[in-house]
Amino acid sequence: MQMKKAMAISMIAAAISVSAVTPAFANTAAANQAVQISTTNFFVNANPVSIRTIVDGGVTLASVRDITNAIGATLHINSDRTVVVKFGSHTLKLKNASTSINLDGAARTISHPAKEVAYSTFIEPAAFVKALGGSYDNNSISTVELLDGAEHAIWANASQLIVSNTAGEGREDYLVNAATGKYELLLASEGASELVLSPDGNHVAYSDANGAVFTIDLSTKQPKQVSTDTSIKNELQWSTDGASLFFLQGDKSSVVAKVTIADGKVSKVLEDKIDYKANLEVSADGTQVAFYVFKQPKVTADSSKDVELDDVAIDATGTEPQIYYYNTAAADNKSIQLTKDSADKVFLQLSADGSKISYVSVGADDASVGQLVSIDNTGQTSTPAFADKDVYQLVQGGSKLYLLTADGNSTNAIYEIDSATGTSKLVQTVSDSTSELIVSSNANFAALIDGQLAVWTNGSWKNITN
Repeated sequence: MQMKKAMAISMIAAAISVSAVTPAFANTAAANQAVQISTTNFFVNANPVSIRTIVDGGVTLASVRDITNAIGATLHINSDRTVVVKFGSHTLKLKNASTSINLDGAARTISHPAKEVAYSTFIEPAAFVKALGGSYDNNSISTVELLDGAEHAIWANASQLIVSNTAGEGREDYLVNAATGKYELLLASEGASELVLSPDGNHVAYSDANGAVFTIDLSTKQPKQVSTDTSIKNELQWSTDGASLFFLQGDKSSVVAKVTIADGKVSKVLEDKIDYKANLEVSADGTQVAFYVFKQPKVTADSSKDVELDDVAIDATGTEPQIYYYNTAAADNKSIQLTKDSADKVFLQLSADGSKISYVSVGADDASVGQLVSIDNTGQTSTPAFADKDVYQLVQGGSKLYLLTADGNSTNAIYEIDSATGTSKLVQTVSDSTSELIVSSNANFAALIDGQLAVWTNGSWKNITN
């Protein structure tokens, strides 16, 4: 999606503390009224900055010079005491005691007049920052231009996310700072697979349209080709030790294979003649895998009619996805079908030890709701859970599972599930416009809310894309 670029709305809660109080006298024509200048902690583009403030008529005003210095703008004072601030394409002019400012040649009314104290000009900070094209919230100032759109995101580390958007016939992947929203292009590609993050968080991997495998060092942004094998590779997934990448091989995703990072060698893990595998999951030790299998619908054409009429009958009976499990220790090189029901199945997750598969089950009935289900790797035990909630998404975060669920008429909820015991606890309630949850291995939270990527920080959601 493409939206008009705007400045970031910074939602970092600022801790306000007075570290110094200095008596000064206001230069007003009416009287020399004593005013206290305090030092207050702000966040400017996620960095803590001390800015002088005063309180005038119950309104907190901040030093124009201090804000100007903090955001990297320029300031000079004309002979008539007009303060002139230049930031980017904007020029702002203001005078002491005036209830208006001049922005790029046009007058703009402000709610509280600027005030000069001890030869420094103070102004209501929200009005000043917003006039310059920035955003202001609760002593937090942001002037970083944000990325337009966020179609897909993963955590790269505690301070960055990788955000992907469609671009023309291809895709663009960006590294986005989780605190400020500042971004840089990581990869522009056509036909490349989604980027997958290495266990140590230092590299991402992908395959190009020809099947070649590449890694990118996130510190240098430099790509490296690790395999020239041209077989189709879907759903790359790192081994826990970072030495290999597992994937589904072939145009029908029939084979589970892996490529060794060091030498690019490709080897088969499972070749059971079952086509249309998807949602590959691998255990921590790399010896067990789980996946869905999709059967293709039966298509019947009337041979008496012209083929150009496209008059065909499609029978989708029995095409519901089913879950399969395979242990490399099995002697017969065959996978085991664990489910046979007609429900749809999404968000497959294999436990680290390979003993249990969790997923969201949705019945064929339009009135059915998403239900969290766990099944062991023998297929003998299937335990529905969270039956009282409509489960929208299941995501892994470290050793925990997290759910995004319905929660009332206007809210959703995030729950944490203990993978071992199955016990759950409410993490927080969120807006019902929250459509996707992104959780890191260290339980950092991000979400797509109203089409914007937001990060949970200091007790609130902060948008880092437009």
